[in-house]
Amino acid sequence: MLPDRAWRKVFIGSNGLRAGWRFLLFIAIGQFMGKSLGWLITRVYHYQERWNPRDFIVDGALSLAIAMFAAWLLFRWRQQSFADFGFPLRKAFGALFWEGVFWGFATSAIVVSIICLARGTEFHGLALAGAAFVKSALMWGLAFLLVGLLEEFLFRGYALVTLAEGMGFWPAALATSLLFGGEHLLKPKESFLDIFNIILFGLFWCFTLRRTGNLWFAIGFHAMSDYADMVIFAEPNTGNAGQPLDGHLLNVTLHGPAWLTGGIAGTEASVPALAVLLATWVIFALRFRERQALDAIVIPHFARSDP
Repeated sequence: MLPDRAWRKVFIGSNGLRAGWRFLLFIAIGQFMGKSLGWLITRVYHYQERWNPRDFIVDGALSLAIAMFAAWLLFRWRQQSFADFGFPLRKAFGALFWEGVFWGFATSAIVVSIICLARGTEFHGLALAGAAFVKSALMWGLAFLLVGLLEEFLFRGYALVTLAEGMGFWPAALATSLLFGGEHLLKPKESFLDIFNIILFGLFWCFTLRRTGNLWFAIGFHAMSDYADMVIFAEPNTGNAGQPLDGHLLNVTLHGPAWLTGGIAGTEASVPALAVLLATWVIFALRFRERQALDAIVIPHFARSDP
């Protein structure tokens, strides 16, 4: 058996509880709270999650609250704040966020345009009009904003920064991006290219955190990219049985080989999306040449040079 001092080293490092254990505690607390709340609202209130904006908003808001509360419990006793994990609330919805929104829409639109030039897309006008158009646009906008906030804080916020303290930034970025891609395997009939592109998106958003110093660019990009794909351009999604979302804004049909259009997974799973993502990475690196320190925290591993 290991002596007490050796056991202590397994759990305690120079900065207190080791990063890996803090990450596992974050996951455990979030899972416990999520499962408990899920049982309550499904058994007591008979809530059933469906792919509509109301349920997206309910699920996103509750999940985000749980993730932030779990993180708050863990970093409170270390005298840290949300800003220490790339989520400065005082910079919420500032210039970086709106630049991310622009990039997210532009990349999605370019992918669809490439597919259109290859005769894989047809546009048939608006799917909605008048008040129905406005209501659907706003409801789905809030829903995907919550998706962006949740997934960026969950995978590129507390998890990434905590693991980076123990193993370095890029190993942590790879680990959290693999988890991000793995989460999407829960959807049926996922393709290899879709999961591969999702992992690359995760790595790209890690890179934006490193270069901008916080998550707000990634949040704007992520939210608008999903919104443009599924709401504006009415792309199918495997999580919705390979169908577009109800309440999408344009009538768009995709046809042709899956490598071109992404098939039932949407254009995110296509070769044009991979090409545009790689080009976006290069353009972003030129746009944000200097690495910024995360607000209020200095992680030694972040000081290593970018690739």
